[in-house]
Amino acid sequence: MTSGPLRAQRRHEAARRSSLGFWLVAVTYAIVMMGGTLPIPLYRFWSETMHFAAFETTAIFAVYAFGVLVSLLVFASLSDQLGRRPVLIGALVVLGISTALFLVASTLTGLLITRFVFGLAAGVVTATANAALAELARPDRSQVAPAMSTVANMGGLGLGSVAAGVVARFCDDPTHMVFWWYLIALGIAVVAVLVVPETVTRQAGFRLRLDLRRPSLPGADRRTFLGMLGLVFAAFAVNGVFSSLVPAFVRDQLHIHDSLASSALVSVVFFAALLAQVAPRPQWLSGPLAGPTILIVGAFIFEAGLLAGSLLGFVLGTAVAGAGVGLVFSRGIGATQRLADPDRRADFVATYFLAAYIGSTIPTLGLGVLNETLGTAPSTLILFGVIVVVTIVSTALVAHHPSRTDPATHPDPKGHHHDSLHRHQRPGQRHRRPTPPGWLH
Repeated sequence: MTSGPLRAQRRHEAARRSSLGFWLVAVTYAIVMMGGTLPIPLYRFWSETMHFAAFETTAIFAVYAFGVLVSLLVFASLSDQLGRRPVLIGALVVLGISTALFLVASTLTGLLITRFVFGLAAGVVTATANAALAELARPDRSQVAPAMSTVANMGGLGLGSVAAGVVARFCDDPTHMVFWWYLIALGIAVVAVLVVPETVTRQAGFRLRLDLRRPSLPGADRRTFLGMLGLVFAAFAVNGVFSSLVPAFVRDQLHIHDSLASSALVSVVFFAALLAQVAPRPQWLSGPLAGPTILIVGAFIFEAGLLAGSLLGFVLGTAVAGAGVGLVFSRGIGATQRLADPDRRADFVATYFLAAYIGSTIPTLGLGVLNETLGTAPSTLILFGVIVVVTIVSTALVAHHPSRTDPATHPDPKGHHHDSLHRHQRPGQRHRRPTPPGWLH
């Protein structure tokens, strides 16, 4: 009889397709995340031709983050209903349209609309790719999916800034050439997704539903949860500062006018956050005070380097602050999952990301306003002072009962790994939940 060997061959072939699909989704996710930071080296070119200042620059960044936020709150469950592959392809098409609009945008309004649409589509990809990675990962290697999600997310954000800086440095007309190259990358991503096996089966009598995810608080340990929201707010406020205004800081305060150099400096914060989350670290960096402390120290070093006009202090502060962002986020999302009611985990994680994206928008817009009235040094000093205060207060809230949020002292007795996104199971696959990405980044 050949039925046994035939079944084994089919299982082996399915495993190979899943493995290939896993890597193709990871590459697609990274390409999409690159688009989030592509405009950073281009702000100075747009400001010269469209005549806008610091506040308008921060608004361009903030409207992208707002688009991601709206998408995660409204469209996060779309692929649970329609399937991973069609939703990914649809989102990539929208990203392509948004990218093409950059080629014709000639006003600030056009840039704002384009970035908002891009943020909406990027949010859909973030939720869908995260779920697909977990479903395509090998059942015996459940930690690979969240690790790859972090690498694709933070790595893509870092690479996007560097890639745009290279184009701006060596190519003519960078505000157009960057997006022509990115359209080609999106086309490659669409082809890659077509090869990915579908992991969701649409139910009979299907009806599309879009539910707004409302912010939720746990019934117990609300003080701890609010503290974690404050910490991720502060961490992503730091991310917002680096993403929106660092090129101007580098040009005006450090007198570095090379696009590649300034974009490379921006990428430091993302790569530092990535390494802090995925690299092995000593036990003392796993404690509840490590992330907030490193975040505060990095902010002080960055501000000192900025005031002194020191490139070394600027870069060192960026790297240290980035590491603090990574540690705060990874610890916070894990603690959020442990505090959440399993039946409402998506609601709690959505609340966590809500705080993160508010941190990416409101402080950044505030910095833009202050920068126009007070100047760079005073405005950043005020903002980092607020970040330090929020970090200290939030750390005090979290630390009042560390055993509830510390995996070292309060582990999952079954060793399970949880997160917020609803999963669909493949035949023969055990039920696992993916870990949310590291930026909406």
